[in-house]
Amino acid sequence: MNTIRIPLDHAISIDLDQQGVWRIDQFMALPARSYQILYYLLRYPNHILPASQLLQVGWPGERRASTDLFSQIYRIRRAIELDLHHPRFLRTRRAAGYLLNVDPAQVDQWPTLPPAYSA
Repeated sequence: MNTIRIPLDHAISIDLDQQGVWRIDQFMALPARSYQILYYLLRYPNHILPASQLLQVGWPGERRASTDLFSQIYRIRRAIELDLHHPRFLRTRRAAGYLLNVDPAQVDQWPTLPPAYSA
């Protein structure tokens, strides 16, 4: 089976088919909501996305508190970051939102991502 993996760097990649993260040879599945948010961030790398927008992605049509988003961001960071105290990929921009920070050379090699992906 051919799986689609989106590399963040040489050691970390997002597995679109299994809806999780590979760190070298270790796989970590993500809960559905965390994966939806991460996938949305992948569609807009290196762009600041407001928390309100990510809340709509994770909870379409529902009013949710920012604390709901914080717990999902934490789950994503646990999967993709080597150092949670100094995140390299998923950055918080105070009063602005969140940014998936990826080397543009990596992004240039990614396939075009459809608006929603399900294996």
